[in-house]
Amino acid sequence: MKLVVGFLFCISFIITPVMWGQKPIQGVFTYNATINFPQSDSVYKSWKMVVFTNDTIVRVETETDYFGNQVYIRHMSLKKAYLLIEANGQKYAIQTDLVKQDSLTPKKPSYTVQKKSGDKKIAGIRCKRYYIYEADLKIGYDAYFAKKISNKYLEFFSDVPGLGLDFYRPSEMGLVHYQLESFISGAQNRDLFGIPSDYKRVKFDQFMSELNPQ
Repeated sequence: MKLVVGFLFCISFIITPVMWGQKPIQGVFTYNATINFPQSDSVYKSWKMVVFTNDTIVRVETETDYFGNQVYIRHMSLKKAYLLIEANGQKYAIQTDLVKQDSLTPKKPSYTVQKKSGDKKIAGIRCKRYYIYEADLKIGYDAYFAKKISNKYLEFFSDVPGLGLDFYRPSEMGLVHYQLESFISGAQNRDLFGIPSDYKRVKFDQFMSELNPQ
């Protein structure tokens, strides 16, 4: 049960303001996500994470072992989000109140960030180098963020003024390396950001009750 709860909210994010000089973005960001074997450069598992945005709504598609393909739709202006999954033959849209979630989110992150000299281009986007130290894991690494793109589209690192394009995040499976593979600019079909009619809208408690009936 703990695994399910933690996994469902692995892509729940923290809302942060847009930085000056950052322009609205419409398009598709495609990331490679990989986990290596311990103490090895060999890849144990890999998958894609695709982020669609029309600047006010974000859709994140990713692959999971437990629920298969998973979609997370976040309405930044309405402060609401939906997790679209299939379980026990039923399609669910699990609703999250982001205002309430933000109030429950710890204010102090588990990592520290230091800006470093150096930059590079990833998928044609100029990035600045930072050093991230995960205090809980006692692990540090270099990460790269696009200064001219707001961090609101992913928000893994709420205190870095830019979108992460090459970074790591802890998970129950190990340290996940995310790296941008491509970015395609342009308006997206608005149907991507809606809740399909064949999905049942539920709160998290109701979903857990139906997933594990007494």
